[in-house]
Amino acid sequence: MSLEQVAPIAAAFRARRAQPVPPIEARRQGFEAQMANLPLPEDFTARPVQIAAHLGGLFCDVGVIQKRVLLWLHGGAFVLGSSTSYQPFAARLARASRARVLLPDYRLAPEHVFPAALDDVMGTLDWLEAQGYAMDQIGVGGDSAGANLALAAVQARAGESRQTPSALWLISPYLDLTHGGVSIRDRADRDPFIETSDMDATAGVYLGPASPADPRASPLFGNAKGLPPTLIQIGSEEVLFDDAARLRDAIDVAGGRVVFQEWAGMIHVWPLFAHAIEEGQWAIAQGGNFLQQIWVAE
Repeated sequence: MSLEQVAPIAAAFRARRAQPVPPIEARRQGFEAQMANLPLPEDFTARPVQIAAHLGGLFCDVGVIQKRVLLWLHGGAFVLGSSTSYQPFAARLARASRARVLLPDYRLAPEHVFPAALDDVMGTLDWLEAQGYAMDQIGVGGDSAGANLALAAVQARAGESRQTPSALWLISPYLDLTHGGVSIRDRADRDPFIETSDMDATAGVYLGPASPADPRASPLFGNAKGLPPTLIQIGSEEVLFDDAARLRDAIDVAGGRVVFQEWAGMIHVWPLFAHAIEEGQWAIAQGGNFLQQIWVAE
């Protein structure tokens, strides 16, 4: 276990939490600058695509030839992150899954509140179909807020009796914007990443006038029936642990297929730090294997 690799990252987040929260634009710039320092493999390519008039993205590849795609929705509390900053992560996802990775630049809050981001994800799935991808060739995944959008979009398609993607891969999912999980209280001192006292304000920036109990905004309250095989990966130190565990239980009750992985000692979205944490590399590898097994079986 690489707890010694996690420790300095956790310490940096704790130190950052002790400082005043910067304006959103400063947070965006800081995140983009941080991620720009990560290297990309030599065989990595990123092709810009125009999904809609207002919506672009990147199709990322590491030499994949089969016609499969992983639609990945970046995290960032619905207010930051981009296809550019997630390229190093997409390279790892593409290598592990042996699939192209599509990173859409869905609209961010507060400029665009709910349901703008969800509408963009739904539109991206429609766009992929228009490009000739069948749903059984598509996996959908996301980390943190991106996992929220991934689950909500798949639930929406199922609710419309439309074919859903072949698999869901959720990392550190943020699924309950009412913040009703017991772990938000019980693990607050253990989680170096998320400041629980800020969570309602963070959700409010995304929600605008919408209710946090709306199942499209809090897909934990949506229908778990009809979901494709789902992999949920969550760190043991996360205040969002119960979001993940309650989704697992809902899928079990609905008779679906779910693989639930609790990663001991890991913090929020630790695979994003796979360049520094071995467990991040292992989690990505297992997610890639999960997708490959589903695609081969089909």
